[in-house]
Amino acid sequence: MNTALVFFATAIFGVTGTQATICMVDSDCGTGQCCFIKPAFEVVSKKRQSILPAIMPTTSDYGVCENYHVANSYCDSLETLNGHCGCKPGTSCQFVPVRARSSEYQIQARTIYYKGPGFYKCVAHSP
Repeated sequence: MNTALVFFATAIFGVTGTQATICMVDSDCGTGQCCFIKPAFEVVSKKRQSILPAIMPTTSDYGVCENYHVANSYCDSLETLNGHCGCKPGTSCQFVPVRARSSEYQIQARTIYYKGPGFYKCVAHSP
């Protein structure tokens, strides 16, 4: 029993060996990073995006440096609204539809907008 507990503790603390860089502004972070400061309220929908304050209140003056998502990596359409880095400059988070056989997915009338099968990824802007 004690051996299992020691193994678990070692595994958990071994994984968390890297430390985040504390920041207040993006210039405190390295190249390819931005400063993520957790907002007081998280945005979970774009439905009422027009009534959001221009500057979201935060829970702290300090944050941690996060890496930008590179081109062709997965992203979330709401992450930049919640203060995360999002896609690196020169790219944007776009919905990429996936072709599916009609027998796999049934199109139904829904109360929410559903774009169909697919995912979001960072796409490079056209020159």
